[in-house]
Amino acid sequence: MKQALMSKALIMAKNEDFREFVFNECLKQEHGEYNVYFTKVISHYKAKAKYHQEIGELENLVKQIKSLNGGIEPLIFYPRVETIEDENISTNKNGNYFLQEPVGVFQDDYEPLTPIIDPTRPPYSSPGYIVDNGSTLTYYQHITEDYAWENDVWVIGQEEIVSPGNMVAAPETIDMGRTNGEAERGGIIKVLNLNALEHWTSGKLEFRYRVNMASGTLIKNHPFGKTKRKHFRDQKWHDFNNFIANWNISNIGNWMIEGWIEEDGGASTQTITNTFPAPCTGCPTTTISFTKQNKDFDMGVTIIQFTDSKSQEYDMAYSKIKRK
Repeated sequence: MKQALMSKALIMAKNEDFREFVFNECLKQEHGEYNVYFTKVISHYKAKAKYHQEIGELENLVKQIKSLNGGIEPLIFYPRVETIEDENISTNKNGNYFLQEPVGVFQDDYEPLTPIIDPTRPPYSSPGYIVDNGSTLTYYQHITEDYAWENDVWVIGQEEIVSPGNMVAAPETIDMGRTNGEAERGGIIKVLNLNALEHWTSGKLEFRYRVNMASGTLIKNHPFGKTKRKHFRDQKWHDFNNFIANWNISNIGNWMIEGWIEEDGGASTQTITNTFPAPCTGCPTTTISFTKQNKDFDMGVTIIQFTDSKSQEYDMAYSKIKRK
């Protein structure tokens, strides 16, 4: 029965307007999750001639399923909606997205021991299906969590019977941007590969970061002291909570350049010069110079623009940084 339900959903999903409807309903998070109940689909499309046959069959299927499972609502869960919502909030409120025909996955067809049963399948994956040649479900590939959040995957499942307080989405605090003249703080880092950055035999880490204004003038050159490795294990964020400046555009400019070094010393000193192309039309290039010892690890530099969201993450060698 669940196979027939997925088949009907994927057949209807061949129409762009239906994909848009499911996306928009999931975006509402009416039940606290990025999903839409099939009863909502039926009520919306029941009077539309275009889907008369599919909706009639869908309605019968849903009635049968609910009669067998105690009235629990079958639904479509759409993980990628969260990704699109987050991207539009943090970068561009009117960002564009394209919804392709989805791959279907069953909520309860989930085998944590898949790697033991079949080593060729990714851990914790579920088989994904498409509709091919009419209404036949055809195996597509095994779907991982990462794949589902970045691609169009519809999970066919049922509502979770939880307390009323958990039937709403938890509030999120999202810092959309900056206000001219407000305090800017840095020194926030996540190490992605701790031993590649500094092998455990060397003990604590010695980070130093530099910040230059748009003109190239150095406004911050700060060592953080010897810091225990435990603060950077498991790719967790560590916040040194370092004040940089009150970012006033007329003084600092529309961007800053931030660079990090993991210091190990050495017998000689090097001077490194970088020239950055203008990040905006008509803006000047920026040239900066800094010194390091020959054993120091240069983690790289990045441009941070005033218009960037403070939730944005910036790539460095074996690490990521951000601001607040």
